[in-house]
Amino acid sequence: MTHSGTQRSMEKDMADAVSETMAEAMPENRERQPAVTMSSRLDSDLGLDSLTRAELLVTVERKFGVQLPEQLLSEADTPGDILDEVMRLRGGQPEQKQESGREEGEETEAVLDPGEENREHFSVPDFATLQEALGWHAQEHPDRTYLHWVKDYKDVRSLTFGDLHKGALRVANGLFQHDIEARDTIALMLPTSHDYFYGFFGALYANAIPVPLYPPMRASQIEEHLKRQATILNNAKARVMITVPEAKKLAAVVKGMVPSLEHVLTLDEVWAKPLGQPVTGAKGEDIAILQYTSGSTGNPKGVSLSHANLFANIGAGNEVLQVDQDDVFVSWLPLYHDMGLIGTCLSSLWYGMHLVIMSPLLFLTRPQYWLWAIDRFGGTLSPSPNFGYELCLKRIDDEDMEGLDLSSWRVAFNGAEAVSPDTVVRFIERFSKWGFRTESMAPVYGLAENCVALTFPEEPREPVIDYVDRESFQKDGEAKPVSPDDESALRFVSCGKVIPNHDIRIVDDDGNELDERQEGNLQFTGPSATRGYYRNEDKTKELFDGKWLNTGDRGYIADDNLYLSGRNKDLIVRAGRNIYPGEIEEVVGELDLVRAGCVAAFASGMGESEGERLIVVAETGEKDEKKLDQVKEKIRRIAMDSLDIEVDEVLMVGPHTVPKTSSGKLRRNDCRLRYERGELERKKEPVWRQLARLAGATWRQQGQRSLRSAARWLYSAWAWAAMGLVSVPVWVLVNILPGVPLRWQVVHWGSRLLALLTGTGLRTAAAARLRNLPDGCIIVSNHSSYLDALVLAALIPVPVSFIAKAELMKVRGLKRFLTRLEIEPVERADVQNSVGDSRRIAESAGGRRLVFFPEGSFDAAPGLRPFQMGAFMTAAVLAEKVIPVAITGTRRKLPADRWNPRPGPVSVVIGERIEPEGDDWKSAVQLRDRARKTILEMSGEPDRLLR
Repeated sequence: MTHSGTQRSMEKDMADAVSETMAEAMPENRERQPAVTMSSRLDSDLGLDSLTRAELLVTVERKFGVQLPEQLLSEADTPGDILDEVMRLRGGQPEQKQESGREEGEETEAVLDPGEENREHFSVPDFATLQEALGWHAQEHPDRTYLHWVKDYKDVRSLTFGDLHKGALRVANGLFQHDIEARDTIALMLPTSHDYFYGFFGALYANAIPVPLYPPMRASQIEEHLKRQATILNNAKARVMITVPEAKKLAAVVKGMVPSLEHVLTLDEVWAKPLGQPVTGAKGEDIAILQYTSGSTGNPKGVSLSHANLFANIGAGNEVLQVDQDDVFVSWLPLYHDMGLIGTCLSSLWYGMHLVIMSPLLFLTRPQYWLWAIDRFGGTLSPSPNFGYELCLKRIDDEDMEGLDLSSWRVAFNGAEAVSPDTVVRFIERFSKWGFRTESMAPVYGLAENCVALTFPEEPREPVIDYVDRESFQKDGEAKPVSPDDESALRFVSCGKVIPNHDIRIVDDDGNELDERQEGNLQFTGPSATRGYYRNEDKTKELFDGKWLNTGDRGYIADDNLYLSGRNKDLIVRAGRNIYPGEIEEVVGELDLVRAGCVAAFASGMGESEGERLIVVAETGEKDEKKLDQVKEKIRRIAMDSLDIEVDEVLMVGPHTVPKTSSGKLRRNDCRLRYERGELERKKEPVWRQLARLAGATWRQQGQRSLRSAARWLYSAWAWAAMGLVSVPVWVLVNILPGVPLRWQVVHWGSRLLALLTGTGLRTAAAARLRNLPDGCIIVSNHSSYLDALVLAALIPVPVSFIAKAELMKVRGLKRFLTRLEIEPVERADVQNSVGDSRRIAESAGGRRLVFFPEGSFDAAPGLRPFQMGAFMTAAVLAEKVIPVAITGTRRKLPADRWNPRPGPVSVVIGERIEPEGDDWKSAVQLRDRARKTILEMSGEPDRLLR
């Protein structure tokens, strides 16, 4: 067959695969399917949502005998895109895959096996910060595996505590080289990978605050995605965003929308030589992360969570779960949400448990990977929102699970969204044949404002489903128990009891606590509770009610168990009855022609004379108006007959119309606003047009940013020009003038002139202590920039001798200049020569003023490094006073490894003289410690001596 014939054959097979998938996903449209071409848009033309697209990839894999990368789920816009990847893989003669998940498991069992790693037990100390926890694990057992990243059956990548520690140190140093300062915010828009953990802990090691963000799922929604992310980035005032190379291409647009954002970088661009150790100074009460809410009822809010909050929550949860270091956490949850990041990854880190992660996209395309990973790694703890369990029920065939053993799975968390009683029951019934135990299913409740966990089942038990009288509950808010045989009963799943050291209560709208089985507003308090929303005082005030925090959720308590009924902002009040949209949406989503999970119910017209109207918006792929009218009528009838609810208006809309959060939750309020503005079904536009509109809207900001950048470079050029104008005559005069005092005056006034020309304000405290220096003394200063020597030269009017690295004497033209200023060279690399240099200086320095930088060197990271002993041994031997000096501002003005100086002031504080108490080593050590403590206090720098 010719190449063109093969191409046509493969295109036909691809079109058949798409048609088969559409027929299975939308059987009601089997006879009216749109024509499939290689350029058909998967979403707008064919109506394939994320789950259906995932099913399509599975069908294509089986038809063509290839294994497609899971990122194709978000990257492919047309069948042609998928075919291109198939042809690329076929050209490489891929291995033929078996259809059965059992054969895949048998073939790769050794790959997924965690191996014979020694998982010895150990006592975990009380950590103050996350970085302290990682540092401890890296020091105590660096080769112990922290996590396995499952990319697919044949690609499982491990990451040890030691490797994570080293990678985080590299990222931290790279952040410092991009001018990050303490408590700056670092946005992480990275998929599940080792890179995410390097970036997260690298930010912490730099004493910055990581801000997890979710990457865009589909290019067709890029405009809306960037706008929502810009809201978060502006609230966080992020200075750096670490992301994937594809997103970096949009850096100019993003920076145009976020004035504070200075750098959009890939991890490779942040990767640098590792720091010697993390920057210290973080405390337990400091913000550890900003966890942004999903924004299901409004704009995302940044929940400020301290290290102490996180450890209190993790510790309370572990106490309930009775975790052991033999436990294995398996998760496919995204790392930008609290349940995936805090509840899974950070809790595993804290306790030293084994963690197994995989991409959410991999789970969506092949949900059986999740269950096989639990089997192969002996997973004991694993979480999922309700829809994940539902996806397993719908997408996994029995033959794919042949030989599966889920008996190790002791806690299957079900949270992060409403828990469906039907899903709970059906999952237990279906997977019990593969060892899943009834008591393993654990509906839970939590929220970002409490880190993650708030209620857990107190002990292993069957899920508890409460049946309550519909009339009493909707009219009076009383959860009156009725028989499970009552077909009209409302059903609520118990989310367990409040975790230790925390408390919950139910209150009415006036804040009065309600009795048991009375529905109302849920509040909580405890050591995990946030201090508020980051840079959002108004929402923080709404959050707090004295010591209690409002969850925004409604529910009731019975036998100390929490039962949730819905969200306050979603509540619909009709004829004195409380109606929750979730029940309507679930019933409507089961109808033919309606896309399940893509139905939104809300009240519109609040405050208008005719009162609120109940609106139901349902997505469908059907185009026939007659059939759509029939569906609308059926929705009204079912709502009235089954739920006794009158629907005022039903809208049948196309796929991807109902807005959702990154976690798949319905954004009902956003849907309502779009409906009221008449923008519900917005026409999808090409990506280039969306980006062009964003760029056009931010042209002013981008122009201002360009001007600022140009101004910085102009300043840098002028600073170096001024340096040349000053240094040349200073160099000439020092080389020809007689006497050290005269030469020093040239250097002193030359340095002051340079500060004047570059607009560098020299702020000094206790400057008289430098003007009245005794003839014999030792001046010691912190060292963070090449500018430090110039700053001291500008402030000290009398001759001093700097102790400098010997390498400077090898620079052409400098040796005579430095010698005539009585600069004393010392060896840094050769220990023996360094000791000899120190002895030589001590023997010849009597009566001279010596200036030491006892740190010896500097780098881009903040903090005071360990002090070398030369200065203090010299002071002790000569019985001369030590004068501590703290310089701040030079690191920002000219950081290490950078040659573009920036404007800004420099501050210098001169401490009181420190007298030596003897001439021995012990006295020198005491001098060093006293001087270092003084400089630490005066400079405000973190202490890099601490470990």
